[in-house]
Amino acid sequence: MPMVVMAQATKPEQRQQLQAAYPDWIFKDADAVTPADYGQIEVMYGNHPLLKTLLAQSSNHLKFVQVISAGVDYLPLKDLQAAGVIVANTSGIHADAISESVLAAMLTVVRGYHAAWLNQRGTRQWQLPITTSTLTGQQLLIYGTGQIGQSLAAKASALGMHVVGVNTTGHPAEYFHETVAFTATAAALATANFIVNTLPLTPTTHHLFSTDLFKQTKQRPMLINIGRGPAVDTAALMMALDNQQLSMAALDVTEPEPLPADHPLWQRDDVLITPHISGQIAHFRATVFPIFAANFAQFVKDGTLVRNQVDLNRGY
Repeated sequence: MPMVVMAQATKPEQRQQLQAAYPDWIFKDADAVTPADYGQIEVMYGNHPLLKTLLAQSSNHLKFVQVISAGVDYLPLKDLQAAGVIVANTSGIHADAISESVLAAMLTVVRGYHAAWLNQRGTRQWQLPITTSTLTGQQLLIYGTGQIGQSLAAKASALGMHVVGVNTTGHPAEYFHETVAFTATAAALATANFIVNTLPLTPTTHHLFSTDLFKQTKQRPMLINIGRGPAVDTAALMMALDNQQLSMAALDVTEPEPLPADHPLWQRDDVLITPHISGQIAHFRATVFPIFAANFAQFVKDGTLVRNQVDLNRGY
């Protein structure tokens, strides 16, 4: 019988739903899989070290992997492609949570809450060393005009911000006031008050936020990274903060990650760090499972997927 490796935790009722709908399939927890099972495994729900083991088998039968994240840079994409395995992610389910996290970071700074916290930990003076402002009228430059970028653009526009998006060709995207291509960002960087990275990690985006990019800023913008840590050159970031090319940074992802306790980023008052939590949502298993269930149903039917299939050439 064909087998699904259940690397992602499910609720009892979800497992029962699968077993009732597909009596000709075996659903087995990843930790319970033995080498004797390898020849039966066709599907994996979630990511697990077992994936690389299966791909290394000469008689590999794996055909479909459903991961629970939006980014897939941690997967052996070339090996999956060579083996003919189709992959789906959960892009889109984190859009509201992440966009709200970005807004929270921006508001924490402009409304003085970051300065207030530093004051509360330090001298506790009844006057902040900054003048508060608002997001209204400020320019937000978002790298990536996909679902996360669009969700953020919609919310930021409602707060009166001017939102510019960066994508491959500069093609229009919903909720953005204007868009520019990756090769034509100089003007937008020069006028941006906030810069947000929502991009997946690919060879093109690795260290995209570098010394050369930071030199093009003119308004001392705040940089917010909720994409992938290696998109930002950490040494270049700290230099840009020291050189007043950036005013602040908010990092939900870092390079390296996890960030060691003795890393100098932790010591900076001009850096806000959250431990990769911007996409966390309530009832995660209940939100993710329907994506897998729909894809699995279609896969069983004809070997295709209905949503969120990853382009293994592009890496997203």
